[in-house]
This record gives sequence, structure tokens and C-alpha cells, in this order.
Amino acid sequence: MTLSVSVAVAQTAPSPAPQTAPAQAPAKDALGRETPQGLVTGLISAFAAGDYDRAARFFTTKKIAGNAGTAASRAALAKTFQQVLDRNGRLTTPAELSTDPNGRIDDGLGEGLERIGTIQTEDGKVELLAERVESDGVMVWVISAKTLSAIPALARTNPDSLSFAALTNYVPAGPVVGGAPVVHWGMLLVIAGLAYVAAWLVILLVRLIVRLIKRAHGETTVTRFMEAAAAPARLLLTAVLFVVALRWIEVTVVIRYYAEFGAQLTSWFGLAWLMWRLSGAAGEVALGRMSRRGQLSAYAIVSFLRRVFQGLVALALVAALLHVFGIDFTTALAALGIGGLAIALGAQKFFENLIGSLTLILDQPVRVGDFCRFGTALGTVEDIGMRSTRIRTLDRTVLTVPNGEFSALHIENFSRRDRFWFHPTLSVRYDTDPEQMRFLLQELRAMLYAHPRVDPDPARVRFIRLGASSLDIEIFAYVYAVNMDDYLEVQEDLLLRCMEIVAKSGSGFAFPSQTVYVARDSVRDGEKATAARDSVKQWQEAGELQVPRFHPDRIRELRNTLEYPPPGAAVR
Repeated sequence: MTLSVSVAVAQTAPSPAPQTAPAQAPAKDALGRETPQGLVTGLISAFAAGDYDRAARFFTTKKIAGNAGTAASRAALAKTFQQVLDRNGRLTTPAELSTDPNGRIDDGLGEGLERIGTIQTEDGKVELLAERVESDGVMVWVISAKTLSAIPALARTNPDSLSFAALTNYVPAGPVVGGAPVVHWGMLLVIAGLAYVAAWLVILLVRLIVRLIKRAHGETTVTRFMEAAAAPARLLLTAVLFVVALRWIEVTVVIRYYAEFGAQLTSWFGLAWLMWRLSGAAGEVALGRMSRRGQLSAYAIVSFLRRVFQGLVALALVAALLHVFGIDFTTALAALGIGGLAIALGAQKFFENLIGSLTLILDQPVRVGDFCRFGTALGTVEDIGMRSTRIRTLDRTVLTVPNGEFSALHIENFSRRDRFWFHPTLSVRYDTDPEQMRFLLQELRAMLYAHPRVDPDPARVRFIRLGASSLDIEIFAYVYAVNMDDYLEVQEDLLLRCMEIVAKSGSGFAFPSQTVYVARDSVRDGEKATAARDSVKQWQEAGELQVPRFHPDRIRELRNTLEYPPPGAAVR
């Protein structure tokens, strides 16, 4: 009949324009029971509010032996269930519960079943199970019929036979706050304080042991790791002692649930903190050993790996917290994709700088401590990070350059020089005659070849120019020096010796000025000029004047006769 009516209506009514039905969102459960985590969280919330009618909605709708199935009886069963949990029960915290609507498939319970807690009895632990059923067209998780059937028997268990001492029974309960008596909250604070004091005493003992080791053997790798781990270890130990003590004290399941959850979060933060501090200490130990061995090139690599590990620790902590609060981190990544996530978070520059830092670490154009020129700036590299490089400029300011930009610049590394370039130009007066010029060239060459800090190849001295107001002599040589300060010391000695040779020749340095000569501006030193001519004449007779570089035997002879400091000695 329905079909015929539909056909009739279709024949008489005009056909509406076809419309696309909007996609309907999947139905949601009003109590949030789609996952095991939502089941337990909602049940605890109902217990804390004292709403046993709502708590009963987290029970299965199947027939339970000994239960009439009325709303009143189900509310009473919920209240009894809480009393059993208060005495010797424990509900699994969100940190351990699954956020997957299908639950865990690797717990050995089969499909549609989930372990959500335990109750301690004289015969051992009784597991609390949840099952997945359909309710109003939505698949939800509820307390299983098997668990609910065991509640009446568990309620008849002697309450004082399974726990330590119900200390809270000897103190007035007081008003109820947050689903639990005030005395229970106070007991919670007392346990937390005692756990912290006990952990503080243990760490204090460890610190005393570290001091004794330092006095006997000095700073060691073990002591450095122990000092780095002291503070996070105290936090971890406090959380562990707190949970252990909590299970020996009889408080409501609401407090026990939230307290264990808080202790788990604290232990996660403590563990992440511990890994962070240990990775920092390991990096310092590795850098210290490399510095002692002179392996400074690995400084940036160790620093980068330490930062990467610390970043992974932080990422793991964030992923764990997202899981606890019902956000599936892996599902979010799969939905967005790595590329989509980078664009969504605006991380293009971050990845560009990360690739730049990898380039700097692998190619090593600069290392920490190198003095370099990049672009138009000069400075010393202080740190190569994952995103940027910090440089101490000559003005003693700190310049931060993104690694993506820094790796694309033309970088001139002054710290990698094997020799320093000594390249002055001596400008002497125009009244210097050719014999004096030959004397100057010969003496300057002899000085360079004989100096132990000058590389004789390709050291050269040449008369290069008849300038506007001077005769120019170019000196070209390379100096062996450890650093710039050492080179400046050698350069100072070489320039002083050049001045002595110019004075010895009877000439002098020219000034960049124009002079109108009406007479000779000075009288040359006749004796020195005569001596210079005699020396040049002797060199010409010996055939040594035309040799631009001395023979190695002549160099050894000069170094033995002239007074120079030995190699490696400081030049004064």
C-alpha cells in the first residue's frame, strides 16, 4: 500500500527540482560513550556529582541476575558499584585508556571487550570489563553484564580486610567537595607532602655521594649525569611514592582516579625533563672530550643532534598529552599530511632553516669559534642552531641570521688560513739613486729569506713603480702564524726591520705631497751613500745582484749569520 500511495502522489504532484541532500554528520552519543576513555571519564563525572541515575546509563541494558531492571534499582546498583570501588577498586586513567572507538585489539579480550579497571579481593583481582553495544543507532561502550553481576557479591566483602587502615574513618568527613569529603582531599595533600619529603631526602643523599666522589676523583662523567638528573629524578620519585601510598589509603574512587591521573601526568613531565637534562649533560661531556682532542669540527654536529633529540622528547610529550585528552595525534597527522601540516602551521621557513642548518653542519663552511665574513658583516660564530646562527660582531653585538639565509651567503672563513699575507708597499724618496735602490732590494730580500716565520717561497721584493711623489717597493710574502694576534706580532717585527734597512741605505720614506724644488731639500748622507755603492759594486763583481732569490745554501748561511729569533719564539 505504501508503494501505491507513493506512486499516486508522484503522478499528481509536480516533480520538484532534484536537490542534493546535505551530508549528515555521524551521530554522537550524548554521554560521550563512543570510546572506552569516554565511558570511564563520564562514569567518574557522574560519581563525583552524585548523580546515580546518570551513572546507571553507563551500564549495559542486558538483563542482570538479581536486578529488577527498574530505574531505582539501577541507580542503587550504581551507588553500590561506587562503594565497592571506593574500598578496593581502581579505574583505569585516561592515560591508559583507548581513544579508538573500536578499543584495543591487542589486549587478548576479543573484539568488543575492554579492560577498564580492577577490584582487589581476598582471592585476587577482579577485572572490570566494558563491552561495545548499540544504543539509539550509535555504537557505545558500557559496563558489561558480567561485571555488574559480580557487584552484589563484592559489596559483601569485609571492607577492612583488604586495605591498610581506613584512617579517614577516624576523622570527621566534613562537607563534600568535588564528589569527595574534605578529609579525603586533606589526606591527599598530606600524602603528596610526605612523598615529596621522602624523595627530597633520597636526592639529598645522592647529592652527598656526588660530593664525596668529586672530592676523591674530581668532576667525572658520572657526577655530571647525576647532578643533571637530580631535579627531575626528585619529581619522578615523588610521583611514584605518591601513587604507592595512595593505594594503601582508603579514599573515594573519584579522588583516587584524579590523583593517579595527575601523578601520571607529573611522571611524564618528569621523564621528559629527565631525558632533556641527560641529553644536555651528554652533549656537554661529548663536547668536552672533543675539545680536549682538538675535534672542534664536531661541535656543531653534537649541538644539532642534542637539539634534535630534545625536540623529539618534547614532541613525544605533546603526543602523549593529546592522547590523554582524547586527540589522536597519528590520525591528525594522517589527515593533514606532512606537507599540509607544514603549510597549516606556517612552517615553510622553519623547514628551510632546518635544511640550511643541515647544510652548515655537513659542509662545515664555518665552525663555532671561527672568525668569518658573510656578506658585508664580520664576526665570530658563537652557535649554530636548528633555526639560526648567532654571530658576535666586532662591535660586540650578537647578530642572529636564519640558517636558510646564512647558508646561501658567500662566507669567507678567516680562521681556516694556513698562512697570513704580508703585503706592504714601501714608498721612498725620489732622491734615492739606483745604487741605494739596489741596496734596499737586496737587504729586504735577505731579511725576508732569513726570517724563520716567513715562507721563502714565494717571498719577493720588487721595485714596481715610479709614483707621483715616491719610488714604490712591493713586498709579497706569507707569514706562518697561529692566529691574527700572532701574525700582527710578526708583522710588527718585519715592518721595524724594513724601517731599519731604509735608514741604513741613507734614503727615507716619501710623503704624498707636491714639492717645488728651488734647491735640494736635504743633503744626502755621503758616507752611507758611498757604503751602499761599494756594497752594490761587490755584489756585481760576485754575480749575486741579478739573482731575485738566493740559493738555498745562501739562505742557510744568512739565517746562521743574521740575528733572528728561533722558529716558534715570540717576536718582540
